[in-house]
Amino acid sequence: MPTVRDIANTQPPFGRRGYAPTARSGFTLIETIVVAGIASILMAILLPVLGSARSSAKSLVCSSNMRSAAIQFAEFASGESRDGRGDSERLGKYRFFINDAQDQLYGLDEFWNLPGATAEIKSGEELMLCPAGKGNLTKQRGLPCGSEALSPSENVTIAFNMRLYRAPVSFRGRNVLAPAATTSVHRGIVNRPYVPVLMDVDGEEAVRRSLDPFYTAPPVEQDDAYADGRHWMPASRHGNQTNVAFMGGHVLRSANPADEHWDWSYQAEAGR
Repeated sequence: MPTVRDIANTQPPFGRRGYAPTARSGFTLIETIVVAGIASILMAILLPVLGSARSSAKSLVCSSNMRSAAIQFAEFASGESRDGRGDSERLGKYRFFINDAQDQLYGLDEFWNLPGATAEIKSGEELMLCPAGKGNLTKQRGLPCGSEALSPSENVTIAFNMRLYRAPVSFRGRNVLAPAATTSVHRGIVNRPYVPVLMDVDGEEAVRRSLDPFYTAPPVEQDDAYADGRHWMPASRHGNQTNVAFMGGHVLRSANPADEHWDWSYQAEAGR
């Protein structure tokens, strides 16, 4: 006669209703929908955070690049640049043309040191191209800084203070801009640390106005040739703010740079 132990060892385990339980092979439809919903919520939360982090990283790189460019410009202005001053050498040691300093920073014209006739300036890899800009630039050998040397103009992201390029003067009772060939910067600018030198520029807006995107200046004076604001094209690509690099080698950010109490009135010297 079988014992209780024999019966326990030979009978299969039963579920609540007398059926042997079976293993589940996957998620149910409801569980899948719940998981998908949670994933969507997490993505909605994380994507803006990741986008903000990427934007902050680009702003940081831009600020660092502009700081380095401002320091190189200070070396050029003081006559300590190891590459010399290009065409500005003929002005002597106390004055220079701002476009020669720009050529040096971009590696153009007499400062070209590449084997080919063209080269690409890549976003995020060059001092003079903001990583938050639209794209890369192509530069041409043998040409000074301008729309022919650097293209497309819409992709230009950093400009020099135009008051250092073309000084506003009064001529026969009119407020005009002196020709670039007669406008030079004095070495004494190195003693003016709050003169804005470089800033974010809107290349697309410059093209729409049929202007060069390489120079920009705000209308800070009421009675000079910049008063109409036509040459003011800042780009607010860093959290609706503009990066500005100064003669002192520092970089500040502002939503309204023209309204800041910076040394905007400083300008180059016109005439010979």
